[in-house]
Amino acid sequence: MMHERWVSGVVLLACIAGFIGVVLVGPTDEMAALRRVLGIGEDRLADPADVEPGGTYAFLQYQPGDEDDPVTWSPCRPIEFEINPDGAPQDDDGAVELVRDAVSDVASIAGLRFDYLGTTDRRPRWEDRFLPAGRREPVLIAWADAGEVPLLSGDVAGVGGAVAVRRGSVRGLHYVTGQVTLDSDAFDEIDLRVNGDAEQRAIILHELGHLLGLDHVDSEEELMYPDNLGRLEFGTGDLNGLVRLGQGEC
Repeated sequence: MMHERWVSGVVLLACIAGFIGVVLVGPTDEMAALRRVLGIGEDRLADPADVEPGGTYAFLQYQPGDEDDPVTWSPCRPIEFEINPDGAPQDDDGAVELVRDAVSDVASIAGLRFDYLGTTDRRPRWEDRFLPAGRREPVLIAWADAGEVPLLSGDVAGVGGAVAVRRGSVRGLHYVTGQVTLDSDAFDEIDLRVNGDAEQRAIILHELGHLLGLDHVDSEEELMYPDNLGRLEFGTGDLNGLVRLGQGEC
């Protein structure tokens, strides 16, 4: 069996100025929506799944000075994402369906809401090794080859990562954007296999795990193991890690 190599994402710390706004009194629902837009909402958009405890998981980054508190996406703000299906072995509709199915699974586990904005012609950009470019763009999920994204060289089937920024001195870091880039050559080869769709989906799940903040683990029982040994679904530890990442502060 060919072993595709997963690649973890890493994050960039960036500081942005806080803001002061005037909020007018209005209906409760409208106020809650406005608070979420401003990033000050207290209302979760969804709840993490109930999963069996156990397994092994690790996080890419922790809040400064607190090794027990991982950096997370805000559970009170939707994660907007776009898909560029160019280079996928499926037609555009098939590629979008494959990605959206995987995103839906990850979202339901973590209790985070993903909002699909549609297809795009944006191309992957990485500032440094495993570090996606951009600060405020929607998450981009796309296919590329090693000529365009050198991180895909060798037996790497995909890369994923997120960018974290500080929103005020007391609120710590939140992930605000990221990318998942899938190797078009590897996906073409996998597409010819009997179980090709499931294997491609597993790669996407793995990279989405990095996008949300999961790191690699040493256990072969988890999908976040560094090498793809044929596992098709998240393991118990992966599930618990995703649930923990969905329990961040707003």
